[in-house]
Amino acid sequence: MNIIFFGTPIFARIILERLYTKEKIIAIFTQPDKPKGRGKKIEFSPVKQFALEKNIILFQPENLKSREVENIILELKPDIFVVASYGKIIPENLLKIPPYGGINVHASLLPKYRGAAPIERALWNCEEETGVCIMQMEKGLDTGPIWSERKIIIDPHDNRETLTLKLANLGSELLLETLPIIKEGKIKPIPQDESLATYAPKISPSEEKIDWNNPIKNIWCQIRALSPEPGAYTYFREGILKILKAYPYYERIEDFPLGSIIFIDKKKGFAVKGIDGILWILEVKPENKKKMLATDFLNGYRLKIGEILK
Repeated sequence: MNIIFFGTPIFARIILERLYTKEKIIAIFTQPDKPKGRGKKIEFSPVKQFALEKNIILFQPENLKSREVENIILELKPDIFVVASYGKIIPENLLKIPPYGGINVHASLLPKYRGAAPIERALWNCEEETGVCIMQMEKGLDTGPIWSERKIIIDPHDNRETLTLKLANLGSELLLETLPIIKEGKIKPIPQDESLATYAPKISPSEEKIDWNNPIKNIWCQIRALSPEPGAYTYFREGILKILKAYPYYERIEDFPLGSIIFIDKKKGFAVKGIDGILWILEVKPENKKKMLATDFLNGYRLKIGEILK
């Protein structure tokens, strides 16, 4: 089939790479270039980088509702759209152009976690399993019927980065298995159960700060959901300290305030008191520094028992 692919981050690139080996990609749409980092340097999206490497026709429109975009797609005559973490809603009039419409590779078990951040929200909510769905697109937000799905167990060591890679690889496999089924037209996708729908909005900056009044398990899940970027943070010695890797230990310590450093282990890291246990810190990123092991942080900053993370 002649495919127009819509996608932007690494999740989408992994799927695109696998799709490219089996199907004909006639064009790629990705988000416009955006400045990133402290220097506000313009960086190409992973999908754009792939398009340039393979010399595939590339479009980066600010607005998909323009007549110009519609004319471009009409001229390309695609058989189907394949969408993976694009970042924009594709208008209904465009979805009607390809004979097979548009399908979306979504990183959750729909109807759970519809929206922009299904991977982060699954981790944030301490889920033990998640998965990917191949969904027929319609005008609603991730509301279309499901062609196929596959589950995966969330490992306790998974974070945003590792789970994204696992789900992208799983999604690419499932996509290639599903496309022939769609083309054959012998079965129909299954409608979602609206009564089970939940949503996964983007993580807001206000959610990145750690609240030591929360249960230790919740803080641990927050750290995993935001690691390695943007990173869950706390304040230490008046500076921002991002915590990138940790694990909970359920032992109550009564003699220190919340957020206090209560154990230091030069071979492992340091432990912070929570409301219902201890959080062992294994990897951090101090303000304006590179990420480092907590053991290196101990040596460089000479932590003391009783210091408080706020």
